[in-house]
Amino acid sequence: MFEYKKVISKDSGRKESRGIKQLVYYSFAGYIISFVQHCLSVFQKPFMVYGYYNKVTKKYLRDVRISSSVEIINKQNFDLGDNVWINHYTRIDASNGVKIGEGCQIGSSVGIFSHSSHNAIRLMGRNYMKVPKEQRVGYITKETEIGEYTFIGSGTYVMAGVKIGKGCIIGTNSVVTKDIPDFSIAVGSPARVIKSTLDVDKDYFDNPIVRESYFDEDVIQAYLGDRLV
Repeated sequence: MFEYKKVISKDSGRKESRGIKQLVYYSFAGYIISFVQHCLSVFQKPFMVYGYYNKVTKKYLRDVRISSSVEIINKQNFDLGDNVWINHYTRIDASNGVKIGEGCQIGSSVGIFSHSSHNAIRLMGRNYMKVPKEQRVGYITKETEIGEYTFIGSGTYVMAGVKIGKGCIIGTNSVVTKDIPDFSIAVGSPARVIKSTLDVDKDYFDNPIVRESYFDEDVIQAYLGDRLV
């Protein structure tokens, strides 16, 4: 009995400590904590930095977590939603626009691109560097988009102009060269769709917690409607 009470006491202590940390972070002090983390990220890598200022929407996102080792090119064109998590050593080229929806999780060492010269270097030959980018034949400059609550596995590359739908899973070390529909599981190089995440999720739709919290309410309503037919 003594040991049981001791375990309960420790668990209660952890919950209380976690609650205090949340109160501090979501107060004004949270802005200061985030600012200090961003400053420290210049000198010490890698660690997770909480909070991000979206220069596209002009909004501060408190529940974004981005590793200090992540490289973002052209932040003014990088549009992301809240609750996004981006792991260590990922590189995001937003020179022509990258949009990442709410709730996405991006693994480590991922590359997300919005331009590519893989054709232009052959087509332009030695003249490649002698002309402006907009005059380079075959030079790709397109916005890349990842839908909300999509998971991108570590080591994956997402090529310029690709649109990945919401609620997807992209397998580790995939190369995404074409658009991926909503709720897809895609793997490989090049990535191909092998299954739907709805096939996985539907096993949980009878859980009241999932019905309340699932990111797409329309999916839950459609599931309940089918059950009534």
